[in-house]
Amino acid sequence: MVRFSPDLIVYDPLEYAWDNFTRFVRLSVRPGQKVLFAGMNPGPYGMLQTGVPFGEIDSVKGYLGICGSVGKPREESPQKPVEGMETRHHEVSGRKFWAMASAIGPADAFFASAAVVNYCPLGFIRGRRNVTPEELCREDREAVYSICDRYFRSIIEILDIPVGIGLGHFAERKLREAGMEDVGYFPHPSPRNPSSIRFWDSGEAVRRVRSILDEA
Repeated sequence: MVRFSPDLIVYDPLEYAWDNFTRFVRLSVRPGQKVLFAGMNPGPYGMLQTGVPFGEIDSVKGYLGICGSVGKPREESPQKPVEGMETRHHEVSGRKFWAMASAIGPADAFFASAAVVNYCPLGFIRGRRNVTPEELCREDREAVYSICDRYFRSIIEILDIPVGIGLGHFAERKLREAGMEDVGYFPHPSPRNPSSIRFWDSGEAVRRVRSILDEA
């Protein structure tokens, strides 16, 4: 068992939002998929609320049709509470990602060709801040990487999808380290990455995905 720094609150949505996560897996894992989209880890207003990768609430309920039960983490930050499917927050990156997916087609059509995973299933909160795996202290970071590297490699081997797209350079690097050979990069759609705005808002992401699917 990993013991994290005492000032760090760790959320595990695969525990308290297992119902929604398993619904997402049943919906999204299909034979013959061509592209694997990979993110870093859950965001405080996305998967940490809904249990769904890039889980912006309107997209989860509307586009994905998922509305299961969500409980509470073992320890909860008062600055970043889990409101589950009643959350009033909207995750920008999730909204942009699933808007791209919806431009490809309905959820069934999108998942016929593409899968979506995170390198790390845990969320990290320090005070008011969401902390990414890269921002953890050395001891915590090494502990997370040692487990998640194995977890991520196992997912990639099980899914056996030929093309990987890292949403951000971190995910791109982890796809390569996990053994994928055909790996591309999309800028992460997070508001913390303002350089990605044009890529996602101009339709470039949709055009790139259609081109990749045509070639795969």
